[in-house]
Parts: sequence; structure tokens; C-alpha cells
Amino acid sequence: RRASPAWRGPAMPLFWRITGGADKGGILVRETSALKSAARDDRLSTGAEVEELALEGERLRYRLRIGAGPAEGWISIRVTGKDLAVRIDELSGARRPHAAGETPKVEKPAATAPASTMAP
Repeated sequence: RRASPAWRGPAMPLFWRITGGADKGGILVRETSALKSAARDDRLSTGAEVEELALEGERLRYRLRIGAGPAEGWISIRVTGKDLAVRIDELSGARRPHAAGETPKVEKPAATAPASTMAP
């Protein structure tokens, strides 16, 4: 007899931090997922945090949580290989991979020098 799969509960919301657009006052926000749809008057500020409402390829529909810019809209998460937004872990703020097959970058801790011994 097979065990029934464990209940997983509702999906946790995913959050993103805006990392691009610092030189332009933020990143461009559009009305729909189409790249040629109407642009919003305001840009989404660099450093803003948004909740993912939908993700279609590299287009993200978001709801603003922290920062300045339109309350909702569509943004590109990457342009010509440069990240404009990265997923964040809600509890730690750590970067998580945002594309299938991408692995997170892990920094190794610095090696510590052995303690010197002193003769009495």
C-alpha cells in the first residue's frame, strides 16, 4: 500500500528585489506582459521589494511592497544578461535562483589563521 503524499499547504508568495535601473531612476514598468505595451509614467525604484503575481518567461507581474513606483505592473527581470530583479528569501533576504537550472552563488568563508602558540 502506498503512502499518501504529504499535504503541502498553500504556495508561499515569492518576493523580488529590484537591482537594476540605478542610473535611470529605476526600471521601466509596463501595463501588460507585452514588451511594446504602454509604459507607466513612474519607474519602479532600485531597491524596491515586490510580490510576484505572475511570471511569464522573464516578465514579472508584481505588486509593490516596499519602495517607490507604480503599485502594480509588469517588468523585465533581466535584460541582455543583466539582472534587473532577483528573488529574495522572505526571512533572510538571501538571493535565490530565479531561472530553472540556475544555481545560487555561495561564498566560502575566509580561512582563519591558526592561533599562534606562545611559550611561557
